[in-house]
Amino acid sequence: GVNTDDQFDDEVQLRTAIDVDDAGKSAAQGFTTETTVKQVIDAIAPITSKAARIFYPPSIEVDASTTGTRTIDLYAQYIAQFGSPLRGSAGAPAAIPTYGATELYYYVTYADPTVFNTTATTGPSAMVITADGKLTLTVTAPPSSYNSLINVVFVVK
Repeated sequence: GVNTDDQFDDEVQLRTAIDVDDAGKSAAQGFTTETTVKQVIDAIAPITSKAARIFYPPSIEVDASTTGTRTIDLYAQYIAQFGSPLRGSAGAPAAIPTYGATELYYYVTYADPTVFNTTATTGPSAMVITADGKLTLTVTAPPSSYNSLINVVFVVK
């Protein structure tokens, strides 16, 4: 269905039936053109998993010790950490595969409203994310417990 991760046959845009029983039949015997495995894979690939296109970037420090507006390059932080991980498992490549800055959508799914301005939609204190992953946010009050949350999600276009 729309906006779900359910996968139904009607979502696969193939007009030639997948029929594996006609192998070896001639046209006179009722041979029908079959969809190839590659055509099936190509048709299924766009819908196989929307969830696989959503991921959390690495942990990023946000200085909230003082009030004010600041900009964080989410994409640069992602490349710095995913591009050169501290350790990998045996046989793993040295770098984690990454996406280009404009191959991603960037979202803030939650920001502590007692620390960050989450209500302004315009103006200098509004939380804004550019198309290439630069997040501008405003700290309105430092956290009282030295802990606060902001959740960022990346989605592959």
